[in-house]
Amino acid sequence: MAAALVDSFPTDLPLTPNIREPNKKAATFKDILETLNSAPEKFFDRNNGIKISAYKVKIQKTSSTEELHVECLEDSEGYTQFGIYDGGHTIAAFNTARTLGIDLKKASVKVEIICGLPEEEVAVNALTANTSSPVDTRSRINARGGYDFIKKFLEQLEDSEETQYKVAYYQNQSGVPKDPRCSVQHLCKILICLDRVKYDYSKSGKSQHPSSLCVPQFLSPKEIEKLQKLLPLLPQGLWVEKQLYKFIEKYITNPAVKGNCNLASISVNGNSLLADGSAFGFKAPAVLSLPVIAAFRVFLDENYEWTLPFNEFAPVVLNKLWERLRSELKNEKSKGNNAIGTTLYRQVSFWSSLCNTSLEEKNRILERITKEMRKQTTPPVLNLVP
Repeated sequence: MAAALVDSFPTDLPLTPNIREPNKKAATFKDILETLNSAPEKFFDRNNGIKISAYKVKIQKTSSTEELHVECLEDSEGYTQFGIYDGGHTIAAFNTARTLGIDLKKASVKVEIICGLPEEEVAVNALTANTSSPVDTRSRINARGGYDFIKKFLEQLEDSEETQYKVAYYQNQSGVPKDPRCSVQHLCKILICLDRVKYDYSKSGKSQHPSSLCVPQFLSPKEIEKLQKLLPLLPQGLWVEKQLYKFIEKYITNPAVKGNCNLASISVNGNSLLADGSAFGFKAPAVLSLPVIAAFRVFLDENYEWTLPFNEFAPVVLNKLWERLRSELKNEKSKGNNAIGTTLYRQVSFWSSLCNTSLEEKNRILERITKEMRKQTTPPVLNLVP
């Protein structure tokens, strides 16, 4: 533990081990900045301080004082446990105060430095230390390494598809759109929708459809194992979502309805962003595509394998599902209901109707395949000449 002068405190230390990035709109940040401005001499007592995980610490004596040199290996070098793991808002407030020209000569801050801890222990320390303001579930799961398997899968997907996915794994993550569709929790919901075993559409009851989607507060080993089994289906789930948004964009830009959208919950004012960087010129709730994605699970077997080639049936099925969804959204709009997330999307009958649409298409496809196979196996007719 040490005391450091705020005026000369380095603010370029990495924030990699912190479970979230500082939010300058948060009350915590504003309170810290206010103290620096109005009572800098009391900052040491009022602030929780800064906690650093360092690679090396070295004390150098000068003629007038002692200098503490802290070495933190960078994330770019393959190290994620070094840097500030608590106090990100404080560092951000230092930067803002300097920009505003606030006199910081009377301010000092508590600094706690640890060395030699492995990545796992630093993550636990970061999780328990960040208590000044609420930490969301996503950040907590990420700090424990709960999303590592998704990160690795997306890295492989980026290499094969040559697409860069921007996914937020923790609170206030920079470089990622704030759109909820770009959150790792949205990706988890897509996978949950395709859980053919847990949500058996052929049985009645609450577990027939994932109509009340909830991401677990903590990913247990069993839950991670289930998501890992579903993970290979993520590219297809993302494809369905993207194509559905293309259908919607084409529909609302049609001259017949342009400027006057007749679909519930969809506004022509705003944008919707997807994790692959796609952007659409309308605003819609993130839940919009989930029942449509869930309807595709009728083509999955109990091992989460597609019973038919996805690329062959998906465009036809999606077109039918879009027609059904469009009809439902128009109907809700005509009734004056524009909040589908708390009304239409909570109705089991709505999820069932989309599933039945998929089943009808599946039966048509299987019937056509059966007829074609019969034609191929019909023995040739011989015209015998007497």
